[in-house]
Amino acid sequence: MNDTFTEADLAPDPQEKRDRILAVVDRVAALVAVLAGGVYIGGAVALGAGAAPIVFGMLPRPIAGDVMGAVFARFDPIALGAALAALAAEVTRTLATHRRGRTLLSRLRRSCTLFMAVSVAYVGLSLTPRIRDLHAKGVQRDDTPQGQLLEAVHHRAELFGKIGMGMAFGLVVLTVFTLQPRKPEDEEDDDDAVAPLPPGPRDD
Repeated sequence: MNDTFTEADLAPDPQEKRDRILAVVDRVAALVAVLAGGVYIGGAVALGAGAAPIVFGMLPRPIAGDVMGAVFARFDPIALGAALAALAAEVTRTLATHRRGRTLLSRLRRSCTLFMAVSVAYVGLSLTPRIRDLHAKGVQRDDTPQGQLLEAVHHRAELFGKIGMGMAFGLVVLTVFTLQPRKPEDEEDDDDAVAPLPPGPRDD
C-alpha cells in the first residue's frame, strides 16, 4: 500500500466531475428558458397592449383587423420558437437534475412550460390562421353568424394568449427559484483551500 500523498489525491473523482458538468448544463438550460419566456412575454405585451390599440384607433376596423392579423402571423413563429426552446430547456434540466429536480416547484415549472407551449401552438397554428381566413373573406365582427364566429375566435385567441403569458411568467419565476444551489466546497476559493497533511507523525 502506497501511503505517499500525491497531487492526484486532490483531484475530484469522476462523480464530482459529472455533477459539476450537470450543474453547468442546468444553469445554461435555465438561462435559455428565461430568455425564451422573456421573448414571448415581451412580444405579446408589445403587440397586444402596444400596437393593437394604436392600429385599431387609427385605421378603419376591417383594415386594422387585416394589419394586426398579418402582424400576429409574423409573431407566431417567434412565439413557437420560444416555446420550443423552453421545452427543450425543460427536458435538459429534468435530465440534468435527476432526483434533485423532483420537487413541487420543479413540477410546477414543468407544468407552466407545457401549458405555455400548448397555448402558443393553439393560437399560432389554429386561431390566428382562422382569424386571417375570416378577415380575407370580408367577415367583420357584427351580429351575423360569421361575425359572431369571428368574435368568438378573437376572444378565444385573447384568452389563450393571456394563459400563455401567465404560464410564461410562471416559467420565468419558477426557473429562478429552482436553480440548484452550489455546494459549499464549490464556493470556496482555491487560495483558501487547505491541503490535507501527508500521512505520518507530525511535529506539533
